[in-house]
Formats: sequence, C-alpha cells, structure tokens
Amino acid sequence: MANQKTRKNGLTVLSLEDRFRFDCRPGISCFTRCCRDITIFLSPYDIIRMKNALGISSTEFLKNYTLTLIGDTGLPVVMLKMADNKEKTCSFLTDQGCRIYENRPWSCRIYPLQPESTKATEKAQKQYYSVMDVPFCQGLKADQTAAVKDWIESQGIGIYREMEALFKPIMTSQNLFATKITNPKIQDMFYMACYDLDRFRRFVLESSFLKVYQVDPEVVEKIKTDDVALYRLAMDWVAHGLIERQGLKIRPEVLEAKKQELGLK
Repeated sequence: MANQKTRKNGLTVLSLEDRFRFDCRPGISCFTRCCRDITIFLSPYDIIRMKNALGISSTEFLKNYTLTLIGDTGLPVVMLKMADNKEKTCSFLTDQGCRIYENRPWSCRIYPLQPESTKATEKAQKQYYSVMDVPFCQGLKADQTAAVKDWIESQGIGIYREMEALFKPIMTSQNLFATKITNPKIQDMFYMACYDLDRFRRFVLESSFLKVYQVDPEVVEKIKTDDVALYRLAMDWVAHGLIERQGLKIRPEVLEAKKQELGLK
C-alpha cells in the first residue's frame, strides 16, 4: 500500500505523505508545558534567528541565554539556558506563549516530530519522521491531523534543513571523532565561526583573513550585513580547517610564500 507506515525500533515511522494527530494552542491544558526543564541544543542558524529577533549581538545572546558544553569530538556545542526558577522555564516563555515564536529554534519548530534517518536515507535524500512520545501532551490526542510534509512546510523547516546541511558534515566527521580536538584555540575559533558570528565578522574584516583566503569581492560586501552569507563563509572556513573540505582557496601568493619558507619548489 502506498505511504504505508513502517516500524523501526518500536516507533511508527512516517513518510512525508503520512498524517499524524496534533494540535497546540492556548486553552489546551498542557499549553507551554513542553517549554519547561528541557534540553535544547542550538544550531548556528537557530542563534542567527534568535539573536536578530532580540536585536542583540551573537556575543550578548550567547552570554545571556546559553550554556556551552564540549561534545564527543572535542568541539563546543551550545544549549539554551533555562531560567533560574522552580520550573526551569525557557527564558522566552510568557503567559501567551513564546515571545520569539516566529524565530524559535528548530527543535521547537519540528515538535512533535523527530527525524528518523540513516546513511541510506540521507544518501537517497529521503525524509522519515516519528512522533515523539510525550505523555503529558494533550495535543497528540487531538482530532486534527496533518500530513508530515504540510506540517514541515507550515513550520518553516526548509531553511533550517538547508542551513543544517552546511554544519552537519563537520559535527559528524569520523576523523574528528577519532582524533578529538583538545586545543583550546581551535575550540574557540570553532565556537566563534559557528555560534558567535558577529565576532567572526570582525575577525574576517579586521584580521589578515582576506589577505590569506580568496573571497569574491561581492561576498565580502555581502557579509558586512548578511548573517546567512557570513555563516556560509564560516562553514567553508571551518570545513577547510577541520575536515579538509575545499571550500575556501588560499591566495596563490600566500601559498608561494609558504613554499619558499619551507624550501619547497
């Protein structure tokens, strides 16, 4: 049967065409309960959207609203800091709901779905999801249903998937898991490029960065105000340095000078 649901590890796995039950709105008894005492890891694009919604710099956002941990690769990962109150509520939660709802993080946006992917499905560029098991969520018992693909479109997931595709190869690199980064300077440079983009912008424009790397003049002009363009450059730079992906080119004169320094022909 077309679009038949499959089972995986005890879960019902949904294709994009399958439907699921869900409704969330003020008036439901559990409204905003999922915004309390929860671990939310933030992607670089999450931070771009959230800090711009608040009208503050990435540096200020990271200082006031996040915690930093060191992941299995030795690289920093950033999580949303809950408020210092009894219920450990999200800092952006109000009685009416989320005050940055239009710019909420990916993990809040995709709820109650979660991706179910393997290397095979990623290679085939196919998407599968399951519905989270959240006992208190009354929205999962609603009569209202939606097709997975329609839900994803309505929640604006597309741009988040596009931005995550630039970041994921770095965070899942087997070479990084094998070597594990321990150098504090590398960890900080990674943190700056991935999460503290306003600091990265200053680094690009005020250091010798543009004298070392070939960056199109149009891109240089664009990154002065465009955070997404800056993020793309940052991911190319990080990938070039950590997983040797040819995203950026070093200027020929810099390479020649290095060869001369090393005595190479």
